Amino acid sequence: MNSYNLIMKLQAKMKDPRFAERFNRIVSEFNSIPGVQQEVMRIAQIEDEKKREKALSRLPDRVKNLVREVYSLLND
Repeated sequence: MNSYNLIMKLQAKMKDPRFAERFNRIVSEFNSIPGVQQEVMRIAQIEDEKKREKALSRLPDRVKNLVREVYSLLND
Protein backbone atom coordinates (compact mmCIF):
# COMPACT_ATOMS: atom_id res chain seq x y z
CA MET A 1 0.00 0.00 0.00
CA ASN A 2 1.46 3.34 -0.93
CA SER A 3 1.49 6.23 1.52
CA TYR A 4 -1.50 7.98 -0.11
CA ASN A 5 -3.67 4.84 0.17
CA LEU A 6 -2.53 4.33 3.74
CA ILE A 7 -3.53 7.88 4.68
CA MET A 8 -6.90 7.60 2.94
CA LYS A 9 -7.66 4.30 4.69
CA LEU A 10 -6.61 5.74 8.02
CA GLN A 11 -8.78 8.84 7.58
CA ALA A 12 -11.80 6.68 6.78
CA LYS A 13 -11.27 4.44 9.80
CA MET A 14 -10.68 7.37 12.17
CA LYS A 15 -14.40 8.13 11.94
CA ASP A 16 -14.99 5.13 14.22
CA PRO A 17 -14.42 6.36 17.81
CA ARG A 18 -13.25 2.93 19.05
CA PHE A 19 -10.70 2.70 16.25
CA ALA A 20 -9.55 6.28 16.84
CA GLU A 21 -9.05 5.66 20.56
CA ARG A 22 -7.01 2.49 20.01
CA PHE A 23 -5.01 4.06 17.18
CA ASN A 24 -4.19 7.19 19.20
CA ARG A 25 -3.02 5.05 22.13
CA ILE A 26 -0.67 3.14 19.82
CA VAL A 27 0.62 6.36 18.26
CA SER A 28 1.46 7.81 21.67
CA GLU A 29 3.43 4.66 22.47
CA PHE A 30 5.28 5.00 19.14
CA ASN A 31 6.04 8.64 19.91
CA SER A 32 7.67 7.65 23.19
CA ILE A 33 10.31 5.59 21.31
CA PRO A 34 12.91 7.76 19.49
CA GLY A 35 13.30 7.19 15.72
CA VAL A 36 10.55 4.62 15.43
CA GLN A 37 8.00 6.70 13.52
CA GLN A 38 10.06 6.96 10.35
CA GLU A 39 11.03 3.29 10.38
CA VAL A 40 7.46 2.12 10.93
CA MET A 41 6.17 4.31 8.09
CA ARG A 42 8.87 2.91 5.81
CA ILE A 43 7.92 -0.66 6.74
CA ALA A 44 4.20 0.07 6.28
CA GLN A 45 4.87 0.98 2.66
CA ILE A 46 6.63 -2.29 1.84
CA GLU A 47 4.26 -4.32 -0.31
CA ASP A 48 6.24 -7.58 -0.42
CA GLU A 49 5.14 -9.60 2.63
CA LYS A 50 8.52 -11.33 3.06
CA LYS A 51 10.45 -8.06 2.92
CA ARG A 52 8.01 -6.44 5.36
CA GLU A 53 8.36 -9.34 7.82
CA LYS A 54 12.16 -9.19 7.54
CA ALA A 55 12.12 -5.45 8.28
CA LEU A 56 9.75 -6.02 11.21
CA SER A 57 12.02 -8.70 12.65
CA ARG A 58 14.76 -6.09 13.13
CA LEU A 59 12.58 -3.93 15.38
CA PRO A 60 12.49 -4.21 19.18
CA ASP A 61 9.76 -6.56 20.51
CA ARG A 62 7.66 -3.70 21.91
CA VAL A 63 7.64 -1.97 18.53
CA LYS A 64 6.85 -5.24 16.68
CA ASN A 65 3.76 -5.71 18.80
CA LEU A 66 2.62 -2.13 18.19
CA VAL A 67 3.12 -2.49 14.42
CA ARG A 68 1.15 -5.74 14.33
CA GLU A 69 -1.62 -4.08 16.32
CA VAL A 70 -1.77 -1.21 13.80
CA TYR A 71 -1.91 -3.67 10.90
CA SER A 72 -4.74 -5.59 12.52
CA LEU A 73 -6.63 -2.34 13.17
CA LEU A 74 -6.23 -1.20 9.58
CA ASN A 75 -7.20 -4.55 8.14
CA ASP A 76 -10.32 -5.20 10.26
